[in-house]
Amino acid sequence: MPQEQEQRFREQVLVNGEQVISNEGTIEELGEKARKQATSSKLKGLTAKGGTAETVIEVAKFVWDIIKDSKASAATEETTSRVLSVKDTNWENYELAKNFASDEITYKLDNFVGVNCYTVKFKVAGTYKAVNPDFGGKWIPNIHVTFSRCDANIPWVINGSAVIDSTYVSNIGTKENPIPQLVLNIKIKTDAKFALNWESHERTFEFILNGETGVKLIN
Repeated sequence: MPQEQEQRFREQVLVNGEQVISNEGTIEELGEKARKQATSSKLKGLTAKGGTAETVIEVAKFVWDIIKDSKASAATEETTSRVLSVKDTNWENYELAKNFASDEITYKLDNFVGVNCYTVKFKVAGTYKAVNPDFGGKWIPNIHVTFSRCDANIPWVINGSAVIDSTYVSNIGTKENPIPQLVLNIKIKTDAKFALNWESHERTFEFILNGETGVKLIN
């Protein structure tokens, strides 16, 4: 119905509890604002220096589900990835890895009367600075997403995926001592059905992962 299509919402993104984005409007208006706030242009400088990724770096998985039907996935073999050398793709042969974790991201939507539609709180985590005794480089044996909250109120449903953008998988080290760097996109898509009409919204969070420095949120 027309009045349902024009419902207004407030979308918020917080980093470590501090609000960095607050948008209000219909779902269509929020989607347009999210597209304008995308930061892909900031990634153009991420290029390989020590050989192409295909000849140096092995990425275990480029896409995996992290939220399915409003339930966050556990950090298991199916929901993680790793970035290792093409010379040895067995993570057990890498040692001295350090833990990393991003800032905590809170993503939430409230309706026009202040009732929460959904809230997701997550971090990108894993291990980095791993070394292999047979060759050089700093490697990333584990990448996963951890959740401290993931819930949605009827009629909203959350689905999400982690996507490694193959365009920006690079070696910023040398061929002898590679340092893999990549861009990880966390895509959160939400859907709700009001009467006969579906409302859908998607927001993407971009992170840079680096074998030597860990993880950094871009947007």
